[in-house]
Amino acid sequence: MTNVILENIVNIFTTLLIMLIGVLGTWLTAQIGKSQRFGNIKTAVESVVNMAQLTAKELQQTVVEDLKHANADNKLTKEEIEMLGVLLLNKTREKLSVPTYDLLNAAGVDIEAIIRGAGEAWIQEIKAANYIIPISEAMDGVPQ
Repeated sequence: MTNVILENIVNIFTTLLIMLIGVLGTWLTAQIGKSQRFGNIKTAVESVVNMAQLTAKELQQTVVEDLKHANADNKLTKEEIEMLGVLLLNKTREKLSVPTYDLLNAAGVDIEAIIRGAGEAWIQEIKAANYIIPISEAMDGVPQ
């Protein structure tokens, strides 16, 4: 019982942390966008976010589903999740242009945090979308 409660607390904390990263990223992007001289940094951050989301989608199609199907419970193990995090970081970095990477490094931006945050935000969107029942399914069996 204690393990279940602890696991739920950890899951809630993780979700809140992910949302905080997303809010912080949005706020940071808005603050950077306010100043014209930081326009290039804003564009570079947006590029990192786009590349991270693209990479997360690619991993979903090429790796995640196969890993899930290989497990009896159709869920990823903690080790697989950690491996996917490393893949997300590495593959996203590979896609970034050198000037973008150098500009963000020079500005002191935590590129890894942006990549992880964008990937996690996309995963949360997918999870939320899976909880939505299409209207056509919801209306099955309802007299018209």
